[in-house]
Amino acid sequence: MTGLYVVIIAVVLYGILSVKIVKQWDEMLVFTLGRHVGNQGPGIRLVLFGFQRAVIIDKRITTTEFRTEGTLSKDKVPVTLLAVLFWRVADVTRAALEVKNYQATIDLAAQTTLRDIVSRSDLEQLLSDQRDLDERIAEQIRARAESWGVAVQNVEIRDLEIPPSLQDILSRKAQAQAEKEARRIYGEAEVIAAEEFVKAARLYEHSTTAFRLRGLNVLLEAVKSDQNTLLFLPTELTDMLRAISPTDLAPVRSEPPPAPGPGISD
Repeated sequence: MTGLYVVIIAVVLYGILSVKIVKQWDEMLVFTLGRHVGNQGPGIRLVLFGFQRAVIIDKRITTTEFRTEGTLSKDKVPVTLLAVLFWRVADVTRAALEVKNYQATIDLAAQTTLRDIVSRSDLEQLLSDQRDLDERIAEQIRARAESWGVAVQNVEIRDLEIPPSLQDILSRKAQAQAEKEARRIYGEAEVIAAEEFVKAARLYEHSTTAFRLRGLNVLLEAVKSDQNTLLFLPTELTDMLRAISPTDLAPVRSEPPPAPGPGISD
């Protein structure tokens, strides 16, 4: 009886050691005596202990941070770039059989690709076209990782660092560009205002009443903001304002149509 108990206990232990639980987001590869014999999905699976080996691979999306430390750009500027890679295992068989360590390989491929992109780009491109830079990095990593059974989702640049001295130069350059644009807009406004003043001058030249009314409007604007303003007017201006008669300000009335003459019927 004792031998039977030992056998039962050994069988139970062997069964416990042979049972594998595969989670919903995993896929298991089964190797029998070192040879790949198939894959198994989620659930309770049996792997013969001592004869078979199981390799479980996570198929969820994984994030990998990678960076360059002081890599020189195309215009010889030291740049430190931090990016995040989003990827997942699409083909577990190729990821397990084609690459010894697919996670470490993806990390190295992402870092070398980032250095290559930075060294072939100007600082202006790195600062302004980050979305295009993300796509270029993702495309290069995707081309390498496809043969490893890894699907690259996208790449996002999180931070870009340049030397403090260069930051000050770029800040002054941006201020100069902004001031240049402001002066250009101010000049365009001056041109438009000058054109309108020329139109107004032509109107005043042919209408004395309009010119006098403009003078009244200028006086009104001068005293409207502060009622306690004491305004001194030259004699020529007061004489010009007195010259405006009520008939100049009277509305223009339209004449009725002439009555039909004799011999003309409706």
